[in-house]
Amino acid sequence: MKKFLILTLTLTALSCSDKKQPNVELVQDMMVTPGVKSQRLDEGAPNQSGNRLPPENTVRVGYAPYPYKAAEMDKAAKELKNPLAGDMSPGTLMVGQKYYETNCLLCHGTKGEGGEKSSIAAMMVLKPPTLLSEKIRGWNDAELFHLITMGRGLMGAYASHIPQQYRWQVVNYVRHLQKESK
Repeated sequence: MKKFLILTLTLTALSCSDKKQPNVELVQDMMVTPGVKSQRLDEGAPNQSGNRLPPENTVRVGYAPYPYKAAEMDKAAKELKNPLAGDMSPGTLMVGQKYYETNCLLCHGTKGEGGEKSSIAAMMVLKPPTLLSEKIRGWNDAELFHLITMGRGLMGAYASHIPQQYRWQVVNYVRHLQKESK
């Protein structure tokens, strides 16, 4: 017991003596673990891939599952409310514009005109619709949000492209484009 006490005091004194040196590590297995890059071969993995699937039922921080199916636009239109309704502040519009220009501009054009004025419309059999039409203006914000999230017809879902918290800002940016076109 006396030897153990002396050893403990010695190790404590050594670990506290110089702050520029790391502490004495009795168990080093946790400090020296091999790093695995996601694209590299990993001998210890079942399929030898460094990519790992997250555990089953893992939910990303800040993620809330979208409760509506693609065909439930009417239900979504009744139940969803735009938390940023009418917010045309520069910050909101700037974020909405960023995501619009990244994801929507190629098909719907810089000002939402769609059709022949978009960059790739000439190559498409069915032309993208204008976002400035009376039909789209008549939709409520929830219908636009649902369309962006789930897609419709030839337009794919953008739920994986536009983070959930920014889709309402894209809706507000589309409303801004509609106001500017009048």
